[in-house]
Amino acid sequence: MVGMAAFLGGCYSSFSQIDDRVSALLDDSTGDVAGDAVPAPKGWADERLSDGTLDAPVPPTYNPPVDSFEFEAISTDNIEAVVARLEALQLENSESRIMTLAEALEWSTRNGREYQYAEESYVIECLQLLMERHLWGPRFFDTVSFDVDGEGNTGLYRSSMNIVNEFTVTQRLPYGGEVSAQYLASFAKNLHDSIGDGSLDTISSGTIILGAEIPLLRNAGPIAQENLIQAERDLTYAARAFEDFRRRYFFEIVTDYLDLLVQRQAIVNGQMSVELSQKVAGRQQALYEAGRVNFSAASLAENQALQEQSQQAKRWEAYRLGIDLFKVKINWPVEDNLRIQHVAYAIQPPDVEMAGSIAMGLARRLDLQTLRDQVVDRERQLRNARNQLLPDLGIVGSVAIPSELDEDGNSSFVPEFEDTDFNVGINLGIPLDREIEKLQVREVQVLLERERLQLSQEFDTAAVEIRTSIRDINANIFDLNIQKKNVEIAAMAIEFNKADPDRVRVLDQLQAIRDLQRAADGRARAFRNLQVSILEYLLTSGQLRIGADGMIDTLPGMQMQPTEDLSYGEPPA
Repeated sequence: MVGMAAFLGGCYSSFSQIDDRVSALLDDSTGDVAGDAVPAPKGWADERLSDGTLDAPVPPTYNPPVDSFEFEAISTDNIEAVVARLEALQLENSESRIMTLAEALEWSTRNGREYQYAEESYVIECLQLLMERHLWGPRFFDTVSFDVDGEGNTGLYRSSMNIVNEFTVTQRLPYGGEVSAQYLASFAKNLHDSIGDGSLDTISSGTIILGAEIPLLRNAGPIAQENLIQAERDLTYAARAFEDFRRRYFFEIVTDYLDLLVQRQAIVNGQMSVELSQKVAGRQQALYEAGRVNFSAASLAENQALQEQSQQAKRWEAYRLGIDLFKVKINWPVEDNLRIQHVAYAIQPPDVEMAGSIAMGLARRLDLQTLRDQVVDRERQLRNARNQLLPDLGIVGSVAIPSELDEDGNSSFVPEFEDTDFNVGINLGIPLDREIEKLQVREVQVLLERERLQLSQEFDTAAVEIRTSIRDINANIFDLNIQKKNVEIAAMAIEFNKADPDRVRVLDQLQAIRDLQRAADGRARAFRNLQVSILEYLLTSGQLRIGADGMIDTLPGMQMQPTEDLSYGEPPA
């Protein structure tokens, strides 16, 4: 028994061997879909995470009473204190770490929760396939049973001890059925006699049993491998889904980063408006004190300057919230301060031909390929459902080879082929009741028709997405040029007002400041929209490729340059 346990222990893989097989299978499946990165989970979860409450029927709840809290109010009239707090936050932000777009992409690829979840989903499909493959290899089973029987007779008991060891090997057949080999060894000892007369005699026997079950109609053929086939295909789907996720994840990270760029530029533009408004307010106050303008003009300018300060505080708060959400997105420590670098890399707009881009995009999309193949899965399911309408017809057989017996009637565990017993038969199950199976055929037919309709709709939707992204590129190019022109016009108006402020009404001066800010904000948003539309076109047309470091792989002819060359006259602060 000890030797058999050691042998069986060597038959099974260690966890490190399983990890190696998972890694090899992930490499193969990723290579089959021309993926750019292979999941590399950093560790496996264990059961020590909640040792304190793992078996607690009622988990503890922390909900302190109201009298344990403290709330300290501050004055809303102290404007200087509020401004001082805002300036302190800005100073704190200015001293925090600066993260580039490339660093954000690399960090999110290594640490992002969504990315890790996608990796683990891929690994789970790999483990499912390895489990299914194991079922199609030789499987070993060994069962040892031990029991003691007692038979009472007028107050006396005759007892015996029995040990039975059953060792079995099974193997599934490719087109249905199973073959098995079994060795049955038993040991029996009469304990009453051994105690009474010191006898140590043991009755033992051993038998080799070979068996087979092979279906000929129902459950015969490729249907026998249905679970294995589906598991193999599911791994391919998982490889496609992971690669598709990496592209969409890159798109989301870059979009969020560009949104932060727009918010940061809005702060720069807002600070410009604050300074210009304060200059107008100071000049109008001086003119009022000199008696050259009335009080309404001075108060209007001061009110505008205060409003600009209020709006600037809101911009800072929105930006800090955006930074915090971005840190959550890439799984950066929320308590750590972080800034984004104002320079990112922008893609020059591509020259796109509509019809050809749509046709090639539909052919390249990984998600559409998976949907198409899942329709094939449903067709195979329909074929298998029809197979269940057939009669049950199969061949069964077994061969039993006992062991030789010695002079005492005990087994020597040497096969006695001359006493071999065999049995061969054919089982026929007449299909008198196949109503449920017929209903299942109809159900699969309906599901197949539904998935074909869904596939058609998904292809049409994808074509619309590609067409829309191409149109968005052209529209955003036009909008960016308009917004650049608006900035030039608004800047000229500011310079005109500076040249002769006495001849310009205060309302016109304040309106010019607002126009310049709106134009500068619009230019930043237009740049962001253009870059997002370019990336969306690459994504929806199946051309976006992401390297193992999370950065985009540049396509032949693709030109990339710093963002300020496409959007800003000068780099933002």
